Amino acid sequence: MVSPMPKYRYRSVLDITVEDLRKMGVKAVALDIDNTICNDGKTNCIDGLDLWLKETQESGIKVMIISNAMPRRPKIVSKALGLPYIASAKKPMPHTLVQGADMMGVEINEFAMVGDQIFADVMAANACGAISILVDALPGKTRFPIFYATRRRKSAPIIKEFEKTHGYGYYD
Repeated sequence: MVSPMPKYRYRSVLDITVEDLRKMGVKAVALDIDNTICNDGKTNCIDGLDLWLKETQESGIKVMIISNAMPRRPKIVSKALGLPYIASAKKPMPHTLVQGADMMGVEINEFAMVGDQIFADVMAANACGAISILVDALPGKTRFPIFYATRRRKSAPIIKEFEKTHGYGYYD
């Protein structure tokens, strides 16, 4: 069975530094959209993401979007950010992460998946040998409150176990 335990955890995408990504061995990173870089169902991204993208890409680390959302929103967000994307990813199935690593020209163990859901983003990364980075979900209303509440409840013991050994950020 695939482990639901993330490799790393941050409060926000914006807290993940280029130095941290380098220490992890990351050469390319995939970002989830909903509740990670945009509020659920929205296309406007969090303040500061443009600067984070600029610094990350200027360091030579490639960035793309991998989202379970239907193609319309990922296309809009990706176009606005100037990033390649994969939509309808069906995470936690890992095939689109492997496809993303191929698109970025990196090995799967040099590819990180950043997202807010253990049972989608983290498990997809763990299933294929990518680097799983869990971020706290963005605050705000969601289109599917019962779905997300159920997922968060199921994630709580995993996060509690994670916090016994690690905090936020990069560690060895």
